[in-house]
Amino acid sequence: MRQLALYARSRGVPAALVVLPVVVFVAWLALHTPWTALSASLTSLAAVLVVTVGLAGQDPELDSSTAVPWPLWRFGHLVAAAVPAAVSVLLVQQLGQEPFDAAFVVRDTAGMIGLAGLAATVAGARFAPAAPVLWWAVAAMVPPGDSLPGRIATWPLGPPDDAVTTWTAGVLFVAGVAAYSARGGRR
Repeated sequence: MRQLALYARSRGVPAALVVLPVVVFVAWLALHTPWTALSASLTSLAAVLVVTVGLAGQDPELDSSTAVPWPLWRFGHLVAAAVPAAVSVLLVQQLGQEPFDAAFVVRDTAGMIGLAGLAATVAGARFAPAAPVLWWAVAAMVPPGDSLPGRIATWPLGPPDDAVTTWTAGVLFVAGVAAYSARGGRR
């Protein structure tokens, strides 16, 4: 248990868990009139940005010199970060009149967590927020289309029952978790 507590503290998990409900509530408060796919997706993005803040340790040399199974710890970190992010959005939207399906929130959270993991692996942990923010911004600006590339590009705002948007988020989640688990944040 002590090792888990040390890992969580070194990655800023306690602070993220304190800030997460505040950020999600403020985002919902600012965006819930009306609560649309755009505002629900943006609130999920805000939650993901909070929980993925600590994807790298403070000291890379210390991390590389310890006999810890880092791939397992990194896998657990990303998967466990997705749960409070999705749950906080699901809970806060119950305060309003028009909550979105759980599938929509879970899909967006999972896909954005995967994007953060990919960005941390490729560009470094401090750039982990860049990929989900950029993809969300493109999805918000591009008009949704019926073409396959259009549905892939706008997956964060697509309907939850669309197989293409769900598969896109799923592939991003699996790829991001696998890459981050195997390689960690780039130094």
